[in-house]
Amino acid sequence: MKELLPRERFIRTLRREPVDRVTTLYRMKHEAKEKIGRVFGVENTGTGLGHDPTLELRLGNDAIIYQIGINAEFSHRPIAIGETWYNHFGVGYGKSGLEGRTPEEFKEFMKTQEYWGPAKVVPENFPKSHPVTSMEALKNYKWPDPNDRRLLDPIKTLCDQYQKDYFIIVDLSSTLIEAAYAHIVGTQNFFLMTHDEPELIAGVLDGLTEYYTALGRNAIKEGADMIRVGDDVGAQQSMLLSPKSWRELAKPRFKFMFQEFKKENPDILFKFHSCGDYSPILPDEIELGAHVSGLMQPTGGLKDQEAIKRKFGGDIVLAGGFDVQRILPRGQVEDVRKGVFECFKNLAPGGGYVFCPSHYIMADVPIQNIMAMFEAQKDFGVYGKYPLN
Repeated sequence: MKELLPRERFIRTLRREPVDRVTTLYRMKHEAKEKIGRVFGVENTGTGLGHDPTLELRLGNDAIIYQIGINAEFSHRPIAIGETWYNHFGVGYGKSGLEGRTPEEFKEFMKTQEYWGPAKVVPENFPKSHPVTSMEALKNYKWPDPNDRRLLDPIKTLCDQYQKDYFIIVDLSSTLIEAAYAHIVGTQNFFLMTHDEPELIAGVLDGLTEYYTALGRNAIKEGADMIRVGDDVGAQQSMLLSPKSWRELAKPRFKFMFQEFKKENPDILFKFHSCGDYSPILPDEIELGAHVSGLMQPTGGLKDQEAIKRKFGGDIVLAGGFDVQRILPRGQVEDVRKGVFECFKNLAPGGGYVFCPSHYIMADVPIQNIMAMFEAQKDFGVYGKYPLN
């Protein structure tokens, strides 16, 4: 088959039609992106709301993901140890568990952050204060503006510049459950309040639904091809909440959102996201009309990739599956190549698969493993060639 344009390749993958090679969609945190950019001589390495897709397209991405959900700023923003930064939802963020590190300890820590070598511990940003912890706070809470041009204008720019050749995805995650537990009310509060104060949780979820429905419709007006929604509802061996609770709290709200998005554009497409094991709700994603499910972290019920492909691959495109917890940051180069090979062997036959790590490429991944992944993707991801004969 002749080489396809990236946009055509992505669309054919969504239709489970033959393609020349496995569709790819790399994402990375800003530290990793700067490290990879040094290899390719790419200096434009913005992430989050400042996302610059130059490097990802250089690596072979077939689509561009632009992030405007609650995660879009805090997880990519430099926040100093001891500092608290507040986003437009009124959530405060800082460095989790690092407030006690002395300047001398931090200086020693920074010596470990060299370019080459084994995986390093890198401090991450986390929510540390939450704006809604009572019914009174919810009544007085002001939701962000879904017409905020700071979020929307870049979508139109990306579409104008890239949509002829690349598929454009707008990311609204975390959307409901995670946005509530991790950001708006706090994790412990959320799981206690679902039982003790269900009216408060329902009010928060309704507010998030209203906000993201309006924001998503605006993103579609700007030209997005696909809307990405979802929440981290999976842990290592099971879901964080029962499938029954997810079906009560999230599923009807996502159904409403999808219906509203289709009013704006009947051809709009949907991608569902979760970390961890979300296998029990894969049938629900299909029932809701999702076109892509990811990121297939190989944990719990998602470990048996061949079985997942057999059972669901005809109904939904599967994305991800490559281990970012052990193999990518801590494996040897040959482990990385074998891991990529296994993903292709298990998930790519028959099409309908998007290769990507099962989360961002993080700061703790050594450059040699990153390059091994890129090379293995090129070596093993061609249809008509082993292992995709």
